Amino acid sequence: MVPLVGLRGFQATPAFSPDGTLVAFRQSDGARNTGIYATAVGGEKSLQLTSDPGDCCPTWSPNGDRIAFARYSEKTVSIYVVPTLGGTERRVYQGATAMAAGLSWSPGGNSLAFSESNSADPTRAWISLLSLADSSTRALTSPPAGWLDHEPAFSPDGTHLAFIRSTVAGVSNDVFVMTMPFGRATRLTFDNRPIMGPPTWTADSSEIIFSSNRAATTGLWRVSATGSIPRPVAGPEGEANWPSIPAKGSNALVYEQWVSKANVWRLDLKDPKHAEKSPSALVSEKGDKMRPELSPDRKKVAFESNRMGFWDIWTCTVDGTNCDQVTSLHGTAGRARWSPNGRYIAFEFHPNERGEIYMVEVPGGVPHLVPTIPGSDNLSPSWSRDGKWLYYASKRGAEAFQIWKMPVQGGAPVRLTKIGGISPVESPDGRSLYYCKYEQGGVWRMPVRGGEETQVLSDVDGGGWPDWGITSKGIYFMRFGKFPHVSIDFFEFATAKTLPILTLEKKPGWGLSISNDGKSIVYIQNEFAESNIMLVKNFR
Repeated sequence: MVPLVGLRGFQATPAFSPDGTLVAFRQSDGARNTGIYATAVGGEKSLQLTSDPGDCCPTWSPNGDRIAFARYSEKTVSIYVVPTLGGTERRVYQGATAMAAGLSWSPGGNSLAFSESNSADPTRAWISLLSLADSSTRALTSPPAGWLDHEPAFSPDGTHLAFIRSTVAGVSNDVFVMTMPFGRATRLTFDNRPIMGPPTWTADSSEIIFSSNRAATTGLWRVSATGSIPRPVAGPEGEANWPSIPAKGSNALVYEQWVSKANVWRLDLKDPKHAEKSPSALVSEKGDKMRPELSPDRKKVAFESNRMGFWDIWTCTVDGTNCDQVTSLHGTAGRARWSPNGRYIAFEFHPNERGEIYMVEVPGGVPHLVPTIPGSDNLSPSWSRDGKWLYYASKRGAEAFQIWKMPVQGGAPVRLTKIGGISPVESPDGRSLYYCKYEQGGVWRMPVRGGEETQVLSDVDGGGWPDWGITSKGIYFMRFGKFPHVSIDFFEFATAKTLPILTLEKKPGWGLSISNDGKSIVYIQNEFAESNIMLVKNFR
């Protein structure tokens, strides 16, 4: 195993040319050197083919003379074709930005498989075949309502298509395969675990290689195209994502090796509009971290971390010591929320295909399921300010996520929103509910007792699901400007103006929240991240 390229920045989404002599990939260093590149195996210099920061996910034509790739913008996704040695780009498709991705060039050379959706139902995506002759499309798969089919991969002999089917929340993923052109989709894996990147086929079309954390750490696995128990692929080290194998029998494999560390940071405020001092690292233990939240007394911080392999809930004191593992459920647990009295943490857990709401007493309690809505995806819990209610988001099938609430002591759930909502938070005075939309950025508001649902922050302002927090004075949120600029801004209710509070020095992770007294912001910042393309020689 050796690194394939030595460029600075991040290299990702590798794809082998059919004969195994070249690899296309996405390059990004935060400056001009961003786009689709191609490099020779064993060569010294990589060739830049495109320069748009939204370019991703290359796939090769069967004879290796062209590369297709996706170009993502805020509202649309386009598919382009460019000559292997560089030249004029030709757009062959444009449509609504999908929640899923992936491209695969058919062995016959006349079409591309891709993940398609439409703006009318962004919570469903299917695999379509795009004709390169007239840009027409036809659906190949038909997932159930509320599911996403993505990351297609043609077998080298052209008889089958592998793809990933996942829930809208993206946590539950499995490998499927279908006979071309319109065969029945057959499920090959039953893990309901994250899968990173598209599957790839062995050259004889007998096996499928895919990346998964089905054994806690993320690695490569192989499964028979006709069904078998997945077996680990020996060799790759570190977090191995996005595998690719040449279609014509070269004994090689490339994959994306990702190494990162994210810490919890704290920013104390002098007043609502000004920081008291520079931010400081709150928790810098090993492992990635996401979605932190300070306890009501500001003495502890809860967050989700994969330091023991699986994503679980942890707490640490604010000096970074006395870290405790709150859950050990061997799945994906997240979105920890403290009760107002600091005795309990509510969180979401994904035991199978759907998320559920759980609660645990801290320290030392045993997590238990909170009965919500059976057969639905139940996510993003939060507490009412008086501690008597749990808010959460729920969806069933093709329905949009909606905000519900239920008594903590048990009782029937009550639906609150009518036009969609996720990640609910009650206002400090207990009168209003603030929340996001699954399909777009921004923050909305409605009365707790029901009423008109109005937008407070637009998707241009910011406010992704976990990247904002509310006080009686306004909303603190992550604003993502032109790459790589990211800041923490404050939207003031009294003036409806947005003010910058802090410009981040490094790329943020997932999650921002503010303490109940409005004096401290906690967020995730990536201390270092590295993505390399690794070449595995003599793969078999």
